[in-house]
Amino acid sequence: MGRRQQPETVGVLDRINNLPDSILSHILSFLPNKEAVRTSILSTRWKYLFASSISILDFEHCLKNLYEEDVNNFMNFVDTLLFNPRDRVHLESFRVNDYFVDDEDDYLPLYGWISTALSRGLKNIGINFINEKVPVLPTLLFTSHSLVTLTLFLHIKDDMKIPTNACLPNLKNLCLTNLAFEDGYSILKLISSCHVLEDLTIYDCCFHSISELNIHNLLLRRLILCFEHVCVRDYDYVMAIDAPSLVYFEYTGIVGKGYTLSNMKSLVKPEISISHFHEVHSERSATQLLQGTCNVQSLHLAIEAFNETFFRTHLDPKLVFHNLVELEFHSYYCYRKGVRLVEFLHNVPNLKTLILDLV
Repeated sequence: MGRRQQPETVGVLDRINNLPDSILSHILSFLPNKEAVRTSILSTRWKYLFASSISILDFEHCLKNLYEEDVNNFMNFVDTLLFNPRDRVHLESFRVNDYFVDDEDDYLPLYGWISTALSRGLKNIGINFINEKVPVLPTLLFTSHSLVTLTLFLHIKDDMKIPTNACLPNLKNLCLTNLAFEDGYSILKLISSCHVLEDLTIYDCCFHSISELNIHNLLLRRLILCFEHVCVRDYDYVMAIDAPSLVYFEYTGIVGKGYTLSNMKSLVKPEISISHFHEVHSERSATQLLQGTCNVQSLHLAIEAFNETFFRTHLDPKLVFHNLVELEFHSYYCYRKGVRLVEFLHNVPNLKTLILDLV
């Protein structure tokens, strides 16, 4: 037998390395972050190429199941990504948490990363902090002209502070969870400064020192309000909503002091779920809440409280749903205590579809 012929290697072109950096970075952008970072060990040229290919950085995904020494490596990686001398990375989405933080000093690099990403045109950011003692968030978080989506989920005991110059002119999506605002008007000012806001979600937030929670926005299309775990004493204000473009409205939790819902002609199918009541105002306030949705064709209504006042007295004659053709009604416990469901149905003269869930 003759000798096996060796493959020809002379004159073979290295087509990959002949490509410009911009093309290589574009190719790396199709890889998962972890795989893209691994290319940094190929050669000196590839050491920082991955940085410009990463547009999404998610701590929730990156920090999962990491040991302490790996966390230090991860922090070095983020430093390299955001502060590398060769290329200025421009993240589109940054989801950050403080799972690796032990004390307040550890927030310094964390806030440095947030501020750097924001200064380079970050569009979407989500912050989930589980520690109760968190320093004041970076001011740039509330004054960014590039942010489109802002999600805040904090477990802090101290009141949230919003800077007086807060303004997010290009923000379209805002989600606030588990926040307490010592100056409730500061967050209302922030919301009103978001002129192109389309989606607003508020979960279990406390607004102190206000008499009225006013949400006025011409472009708002989706509004979710949940006050399920808010103390009654923290809900001593009237809610006013003026959103002529609103299509989806979801309200869950306690019935507050009073409601003014106006210009909701675009509303399609509101979902209202009442779990408990502000005892003093429950009957009148619940009527006001429903009255603001009385022009809709479809309604999801759930009464989940043990309270005995709601729908026990005669309904307000103004509470008539002339356009309602579909009603989905859920009642837990209340129907045994005198909910005037039959009387309520008399106020829905054109109803065609009724779905009942009575437990």
